[in-house]
Amino acid sequence: MASNTELETGLKAMVEDYHLPGGGRKKLSQLVAGHLTWFDAAERRGMGWRDMIGVLTAAGIARRGGKPLSIGTLSSAVWRKRSEAAEANRSRPERLNPPEPVNSREKSPREPKHASPEQFRGEKRTVILHGTDHSKADRAASLPPKRSNSGNRAQTNKDVLAFMDRARAVRGRSE
Repeated sequence: MASNTELETGLKAMVEDYHLPGGGRKKLSQLVAGHLTWFDAAERRGMGWRDMIGVLTAAGIARRGGKPLSIGTLSSAVWRKRSEAAEANRSRPERLNPPEPVNSREKSPREPKHASPEQFRGEKRTVILHGTDHSKADRAASLPPKRSNSGNRAQTNKDVLAFMDRARAVRGRSE
């Protein structure tokens, strides 16, 4: 549990961070992002949103004109920054620490073995399907012949015209 001195120290740091030189103020979202641990500690200590707003207002963190922050504004800002931090923590470990193979000396059978492009220069390439070697020519011979687009398109056009003729005939009878 956070102690009162920890909360007071965090509050002083937040006040110093909030007031910018020249009388300006830092945006609430930036302030919350920089001091998110203070809000977590305050909640662990048992403070509610009204309590936090009262402490922040007494310390000088308020809206324009000295009005206290609203509960909706503060709670929304804290909630947004917490969810952003949680999302960043979820995505970070996956990128930085990829899973390692079970046995570090042997590659997993599911992992592909990578070869450099230099290993394939000047060699006859073969495709291995189900344990058998097939050259490109053998594989091409086993594929069905390609249809030309022009013949396919003409047949499609004939089918559409025939459908339209049938539809026209049906409409002519009913009218």
